[in-house]
Amino acid sequence: MLPAPVQSMYFQRRTQWCALLLTCVLVLAGCGEKIEPILGSDEDSGVPAVPEPLRRWDLDDLRRSGILKVATYYSPRTYFIHKGGQAGFEFELVSRFAEQQGLTLEMVIAEPGDDLVSLLNTGQADLVCVGHTVPPGVEPYLAWTRPTNFTRKVVVLPETSTRPATLEGLAGLTLTLPQGCPFEEKLQAMRQEAGMVFRVVSGPPLAEAEDLMAQVANGEREAIVVDDIAARAGMAWIPGLKLGPILGEPQATAWLMRNNSTDLKGALDSYLQKHLKVTSGGRTRRSQTYGIIHDRYFRNEKSIKGYRDVNHRPDKSGRISRYDELVRTQAEAAGLDWRLVSALMYQESRFYPNARSKADARGLMQVLPQFAGPQADSLYNPEANMRAGLRLMKQTYQNYAYLDSLDRWRFTLAEYHAGHGHVTDARRMAMDMGRNPNSWGQALKITLPRLMESLHYRRTRHGYYGGAETVDYVEEIMNRFRMYARFVPRQPEEPDSMEEMLKNLQLLPGLVTTTPGPPPR
Repeated sequence: MLPAPVQSMYFQRRTQWCALLLTCVLVLAGCGEKIEPILGSDEDSGVPAVPEPLRRWDLDDLRRSGILKVATYYSPRTYFIHKGGQAGFEFELVSRFAEQQGLTLEMVIAEPGDDLVSLLNTGQADLVCVGHTVPPGVEPYLAWTRPTNFTRKVVVLPETSTRPATLEGLAGLTLTLPQGCPFEEKLQAMRQEAGMVFRVVSGPPLAEAEDLMAQVANGEREAIVVDDIAARAGMAWIPGLKLGPILGEPQATAWLMRNNSTDLKGALDSYLQKHLKVTSGGRTRRSQTYGIIHDRYFRNEKSIKGYRDVNHRPDKSGRISRYDELVRTQAEAAGLDWRLVSALMYQESRFYPNARSKADARGLMQVLPQFAGPQADSLYNPEANMRAGLRLMKQTYQNYAYLDSLDRWRFTLAEYHAGHGHVTDARRMAMDMGRNPNSWGQALKITLPRLMESLHYRRTRHGYYGGAETVDYVEEIMNRFRMYARFVPRQPEEPDSMEEMLKNLQLLPGLVTTTPGPPPR
């Protein structure tokens, strides 16, 4: 599948897909996985640029690839980075499905107004989870799941407003909707049917519902129209607001997918049915798991406020963890991108310096004492732990200098997790299968999991190993690194050049070449 086009937070570039020629050419990509609208859609007719799937890619194909690409918005309601990890209602709900299916999530950040149909039909995403009702006009082009939630629109007013909480109370107001909100058409129809006079405008690009709510509280806007769950979550930490009229009946939100992904739809519907049901009386019944996730983002005031803490949000603060300066200094001195080291560190210890595994790996980078050298007795000290971990990581990274940049990192991470012996066994197996032992996608991603099968591991030097866990480990760290790099520059004084960022992620053809390296010994 093709990588998702992106727009960096430092540079803005646009991608084009030649849909009429059925040739999906990626013009520019970057580390942020942010989707630009696909050119060629007819806005007047509502016909997407790519109205039909360019190929069939269903659940079995996803299982073989091991990755589920999920497009979503970057917001507290859907998906965001918090304390170095990934969070968000939509993310948590879909991640449990992915875990059940043995898939690793690859998050693709879209923006309101993006061509979601073409995003799916070109294979840039397999699933769209944006917390919205099914957009009007997509019915001929996409399929969607059972309900993932229920919302209804509500007007949010300043706390000082004396207007009645009825439709008549909207007379003379200017109502703001988040840009791209499909409810605008219904709101205009409601105004006409009631014979009322009020104005409807769109918020600025990329402004979230809570940004608009803050503007209402500050007196910059008269009123906004948002989902009731978003309104209540925002009011948990934005003072000076109150709820106005409720507009219409509850509507179901759903996830979108290609209309030929029938097996994926069936699996998703079965999963969602276990967690959210509508009784014959019209009431909703939630599973305990669903209720915990839902309340964490929409009802629990403490957790809602915690997720808005600027210090724990790299998109707000430009920081990943409290160890940023230490990691940057040591990693860059070793010639390693400190953001990727931070992504590994989160995977290993969640930035907890006293972490200790069952295998006796210790500290931030989970270093085993027997490999720590002079730092063996001080691995719970962050600086000493990083010095030992980075020494091991740098040595491994240098050993794979003949690989292209992306595979070099993946092999380094795989060896950091599995050890040199098991990686070498997996590479030898790839050679026996006629595969390129220097390719992650063509070799290690396939052969590492086979070290769990007696048919294969009996013929290896180092025996059984749970290689599927290492594949997940590598993909999760690389996905997290992409998100870190989206918000945090490599150097604090200036952003990375676009060429360097693309080179690091091997997303722009021609920037990186692959030099054949030695086969495993």
